[in-house]
Amino acid sequence: MNNKLKINKINILKLNNKIYIPFLINNLPNYYNKINIKYIIKLNSIIYINKTQIKNYKNIINLLNSSKLNKYSI
Repeated sequence: MNNKLKINKINILKLNNKIYIPFLINNLPNYYNKINIKYIIKLNSIIYINKTQIKNYKNIINLLNSSKLNKYSI
């Protein structure tokens, strides 16, 4: 299996055609402890969660796309 890792300009990670959304540890969703570990990736100080496991995925993507915040401040 050929693993392909790509991080775009708003820090969204794409690995093997699966999309992962970035979170800092202090901004994790309330239901984080209920997410299966196979949907979570920790890279440096950022925790990436598979988009299929995020309840308000579209709102978060809109925030990342339109925000002038620091790229790690989701």
